[in-house]
Amino acid sequence: MVRNGRRVLGTGLAALALLWAAAACGGDDAAGAPAVSSSTFAPAPSPSPPPTPTGVTPAAYQQVLTALDTALTPDLGAVSGAQTPPDLSKALRTAATDLTTQRTTLENTDPPVRARAAHGQFVAALLALGTELDTLQGEADKQTLCTGSSGGRRVSAGNGAHLTRLAVAALAAADPANPYRVGAFLPTGQPDQTRRPDNGSIGPGRRGGYGKLTVKAPPSQDAVVKLTEGGARVRNIFIRGGSSATVDGVPNGKFDVYYTLGEDWDTDAARFTRNCEFNKFDDGVTFTTRNLSRSIEYTTYELTLFDVAGGTATSVPVPPLDFPAT
Repeated sequence: MVRNGRRVLGTGLAALALLWAAAACGGDDAAGAPAVSSSTFAPAPSPSPPPTPTGVTPAAYQQVLTALDTALTPDLGAVSGAQTPPDLSKALRTAATDLTTQRTTLENTDPPVRARAAHGQFVAALLALGTELDTLQGEADKQTLCTGSSGGRRVSAGNGAHLTRLAVAALAAADPANPYRVGAFLPTGQPDQTRRPDNGSIGPGRRGGYGKLTVKAPPSQDAVVKLTEGGARVRNIFIRGGSSATVDGVPNGKFDVYYTLGEDWDTDAARFTRNCEFNKFDDGVTFTTRNLSRSIEYTTYELTLFDVAGGTATSVPVPPLDFPAT
């Protein structure tokens, strides 16, 4: 197109540009409508709720508790019945070992839902009780605890036993429909005793002579002297700490002399139950009687159970099992 002798190109270029733009879009269908692409999105799946915990059945859980009672009852009975420090130490060690086994079984048991809190409380209490059994075994090894009379009381009155009783009560109340029963293995809680007979002979013994024996005890420990002949008891004499005792009617004969020091004299076991030690004089004593024309000559002895200046008698420690049991 020529206008006024000049070629006008601008309009034509605009048309070409428009055509190129239309071609670039492309995709027109036969009807002239532009094609539209689309995408489909699936919704994310909802998370599944966690399974509801159930645990073992109440009956199965009670069986585990009953087995625990059955296993531990004779163990704690042996602790209370021990007669010497070695016996007590052995009984405590066995009880601690079996308690660990039963506690492990309990820990590996999935309790019924309603018993879960009390179950955890019971497991923790048994752990505390086991620690106390280990501690008491050490005291038996040192002869701080000497017989089951004190050993059983210490077990029953300790913090571990207290926590165990609280847990037992919690298990009984955890499910009104299933009051769980356990704890029969634990002795009744009792405090320590301090039994001190009067000075003088204790228990049956032999009499028939004129012999006299005076014994002085250490200031802070009670004592019992045992005269024996061929291993058989002749006389037992109790002396309170810091005092002396004199007995007469000692028969003629040559006797071994044992003595024990400690606290809380158990007459039935014929032993101190706490802080005990056992000794024997190197030389025995010999009592004789002679009838003279106008008098009777008889033997008297004085034994001091602690070091004194000028003393002539010596003694040595003896193992608890070698100490006369009667």
